[in-house]
Amino acid sequence: MTSLLINAKAPSEDMLRNLYQGDLLVFADVAPVWEFVQFTREKLEELFSPHDPEEVHKYLSPEQMAKMLGRWKPEFIHHPRSKEFVRAIIGEVGFSMADTHFDVPKPRTVFPVGHLTTGIAYAFPWHRDTWYAAPQQQINWWLPIYPIRVENAMKFDLGSFGRSVANDSDTFDYYGANRARLTTAAQVKTETQARPRASDHQAGDEIVVLLQPGSVLLFSAGHLHASIPNTSDRSRYSIDFRTVDARHVSERIGAPLQDVHCTGTALRDFVNVTTGERFAEDFVRGIYGAPPDDVLLVFDEKLLKQSPEGDKPSSGTA
Repeated sequence: MTSLLINAKAPSEDMLRNLYQGDLLVFADVAPVWEFVQFTREKLEELFSPHDPEEVHKYLSPEQMAKMLGRWKPEFIHHPRSKEFVRAIIGEVGFSMADTHFDVPKPRTVFPVGHLTTGIAYAFPWHRDTWYAAPQQQINWWLPIYPIRVENAMKFDLGSFGRSVANDSDTFDYYGANRARLTTAAQVKTETQARPRASDHQAGDEIVVLLQPGSVLLFSAGHLHASIPNTSDRSRYSIDFRTVDARHVSERIGAPLQDVHCTGTALRDFVNVTTGERFAEDFVRGIYGAPPDDVLLVFDEKLLKQSPEGDKPSSGTA
């Protein structure tokens, strides 16, 4: 049975096993989370000045928003302080710093219905991150920047954890998606990238977790979740990043992979919290096999300089 655990600090091994079994973990009033929230608010207020970030959709068109976010998001993602906050949050919650690998923190924007909901501000339907080639050991860390409302939150279908759900994840190849990310910000009116989703899914055991800023939600990449269509008239901003435990990757311990049909793997995106090193290529190939020739294994942020509309990542998590 899936549980929602609040401030349930335990040895990292126990927390990870709970997450692999479908539990949701919430940690409230985490000091480095608060610091990350304040940092992000400052950056958003600078970006949208003189407008309130939560109301900026009233003043900027979808085209203007996509252009601004296309420049801003990569700068925020790769800002040295962003990665420092991620490391501090992982340590504060109690995960093993030596064994944990993380990927870059991604700012998410969910604008009200009728505004920008594609490309760089894609509103995710029901999906699992594992359909986007996430490792089965991946844990998603999600934190709101401003107060979340029922009308603009994220929802989970707890009853579908570990159960097969019809989906089109066979359309997604991670290495092809790396190339497609260069044009994410240009997708203003229509979505052109492969975005795996459940097929005509009706949730049977749906839950919405309303976090306050300063809190962080942890959940497995195997959870079925989605963005709630934003009818709140307030823009929603959040940050998510992901972690994997190197020991569990090696031992093939993780969440169920009952309905995953995508190709490629995101494992190469993760770097060690302590050393900053990626997984060795031989190690990745030993698990996932050799990739095709001439593919983009890891999205190179240098490519963004060749494409001012480019945006690093939009794969998984609502």
